[in-house]
Amino acid sequence: MPYSQEISRETPACFLFLLDQSFSMEEPLGGSDVRKCDQLVNVINGWLQNMIIKASGTSGVKDWMHVGIIGYRTDPQGNPIIESGWQGNLAGQELVPISAINDNPVRIEEKMQQMYDEETGEMTEFPVQVPVWIDPIYEGGTPMCSALYKCYQILEAWNAEHQSCFPPILIHITDGESQEGDPIPYADPIMQNLTTEDGNVLLFNCHLSMTAADPFVFPHSDEVLPEELARVLFKMSSVLPDQIRDRAIQEGFEVQPNGRGMVFNADMISLLQFLDMGTRVAKNLR
Repeated sequence: MPYSQEISRETPACFLFLLDQSFSMEEPLGGSDVRKCDQLVNVINGWLQNMIIKASGTSGVKDWMHVGIIGYRTDPQGNPIIESGWQGNLAGQELVPISAINDNPVRIEEKMQQMYDEETGEMTEFPVQVPVWIDPIYEGGTPMCSALYKCYQILEAWNAEHQSCFPPILIHITDGESQEGDPIPYADPIMQNLTTEDGNVLLFNCHLSMTAADPFVFPHSDEVLPEELARVLFKMSSVLPDQIRDRAIQEGFEVQPNGRGMVFNADMISLLQFLDMGTRVAKNLR
């Protein structure tokens, strides 16, 4: 069965986050007064902290996963900037073992932590000491094609050394459309050509909305989607493997057969839910 490889120190998981850092990320996320870029880095920093906790044991943090962050935007002249999103001691690196992430936060700060309460369906806040690895960036345009090509190169190199592992998961989070033309020819090779012995690389896409519109979560057909941007993101998203789809159904999502790893018009709650479902493979840690 594909997508069934146990995750361990010998066969680690790989998560690569591709983050839109264009100027429009300064706008508020739908249904809130907080900028998209701030909400996004809060979610990613929180996810990293949770993964460190999951990978921790009596002997320390075990390298059961490698994590990468790539940001993309353009400079004032319109030239693409595609670079590692890590800061501090990890700056410039691409895929990093989880133990190195644990050892190298940029800083520790006190902030209001947001948490989704599954029982009430609402967000709660409380002050906590939290590590920070990435900060908000917003500048220029959206060179999506160049960014996807960079991710192809990173994942191709990782796969070459980890053929026995669960396939990497690429999670792309954006609030707009490509300014370099059609991104589908750059997404298709990631999903179709990059493989391990356990299956094809998975590409999931999350569109952040400025308006408080109803999100489209894990759609099974582009015919139900409201506009061309949504249909493009659908076509460049992988079909959910059975194990992730089954967990989504258990969490209350209505996921049809051939549902894809995509959410359109995401607000804060759907962004958190999407990130959780998209990386549920990490809960198979041994």
